[in-house]
Amino acid sequence: MVYQNLILWFPDAGDRRYMNVNKASKHCIDNGGRLVDIVDKAMYDVVYNYSLQTIVFGSLSWARIWLGLSYNLTTDTVTQSNGKPGYHGDWYPGFPYRVSRYDTYTGLLLFIRSPSSTYTAHGMYRYTPTLDRTVQQLCSTNLI
Repeated sequence: MVYQNLILWFPDAGDRRYMNVNKASKHCIDNGGRLVDIVDKAMYDVVYNYSLQTIVFGSLSWARIWLGLSYNLTTDTVTQSNGKPGYHGDWYPGFPYRVSRYDTYTGLLLFIRSPSSTYTAHGMYRYTPTLDRTVQQLCSTNLI
């Protein structure tokens, strides 16, 4: 999938792995890319819809994707992996959940519902980047 100057791809749209953000990042690096950063609403929609159409959900009604973005509780800001501002919207219901006891929840994931799911909650949410989650990998690289 090409979006503006980026190529977005799943190394394996049916592969779910239990990993933290560092392992997820390494997985993308090993495949020639990096974790995807979402810069604005238009890109969020492209990433979400591409994921929805590409992921092999199987018997599960959801999927999670580690993003290259991070969240700062103190400033209520989202930052891309390159240090520039990231997209701060389309949150999972109740998030970004600005409570100090969750100040280590600086990593961002994208939670996607399968087309057949009867639940409607989806979007970005915060999680501790050092803890493992079952995720599918969406990588990106610059278009040359």
